[in-house]
This record gives sequence, structure tokens and C-alpha cells, in this order.
Amino acid sequence: MAEFLRELQWHQLVHDGDYHPDIASMPPATRMKHFALHMAKYAAYLLDADERGDATLAQRAMVDSFAIILAIANTVGQDLSRDLAGRNFDDRGIVDGVAMPAWRSFVKETGALAKACESLDHIEDLPFKVLMKQSNAALAAVVLHWAGQVDLDIVQAYKVRLRDVEKRSPFDEFIQRRQSARNDNVLG
Repeated sequence: MAEFLRELQWHQLVHDGDYHPDIASMPPATRMKHFALHMAKYAAYLLDADERGDATLAQRAMVDSFAIILAIANTVGQDLSRDLAGRNFDDRGIVDGVAMPAWRSFVKETGALAKACESLDHIEDLPFKVLMKQSNAALAAVVLHWAGQVDLDIVQAYKVRLRDVEKRSPFDEFIQRRQSARNDNVLG
């Protein structure tokens, strides 16, 4: 999986520039707060999905969070493929030898990301960028571990979800045409 992450980060970077220029143009600190809020929303969805036994809601939250994880990595200049290389995803979710539901690990790491964003606001004496990268890598590990546990092709689910978002844009037709022309020029 790690070898695909850099390609997926590029895919997310292009998507964000084309379909979310309002967010992509924000200063990085503001963008990170925006992303932390997204992750908090997904953490609540995961808790709700666990309480209701709703696997569909859990899948949607995890796939959406994967897109945000890629966007966070792009914002902080993180190479997830390097940061996750050699990581054993089977170790995620084990605390003191007891299996922990993915949503609990997700909530914990989302809180750590929010703390890093807050420390930036207060200009605290903390390495906020390092903390953001650590939290993001941990969130990526949680999502990838979860996807493996439920046998979900996270890459395919991510691409389908992004395309669904893109289709809602009033400019999708024009963006797709421009991307097709770029591809023709590269191949041509």
C-alpha cells in the first residue's frame, strides 16, 4: 500500500486544486484547522456507526477521512509512503494487549491532531508540524488497518468517492475536458 500513497497524494492535490479552490487557497494553518474539523466530524460518524452497527456509515467515514489524510499530508509536506514504510498495520488497534475498535484509535489520533492545531493558535512551545505529521501518519495507519480488516479496497473506494464529489461541481465538465486535453498532450 505504501508505494501507492505518493501517487494518491498527487491525485488528491490535483483534485483539491480543481474542485476545492476555496480550501486550497487558505493559509496552511487555517487549512489544517479545517481538516481537523473534518476528522472530528468523521470521528463522530464512526461512534454513531458503532452504536448503530452501521457498516455503511463507518465505511463512508473512513473513505472520506482517507481523502482528508492525503490532503493533510500535502498541506504539511508529508510523504506518507515514507512515513508508513515498514509499518505493521496489524499492530494498530491493540492497546495493552487488548483489541480496540478502529473508531477509538481514530478518535484518539484526531484529538492529537486538534491539539497540534490548537498549539499553533496559541504559539505554544510545541513542534506542531511534527505533531501534525505524527497524528496524520497514525490516522492513515488506523484507516489502512481498518480497510484490511473489513477487506475494503480503500484505493478504489477513495477514487469512486472523489469522483462522486467531482460530479457535483458545476464545473466538472470543464475540468474533465481540461484534464483530458492535458493527458492528450502528455501522450501525444
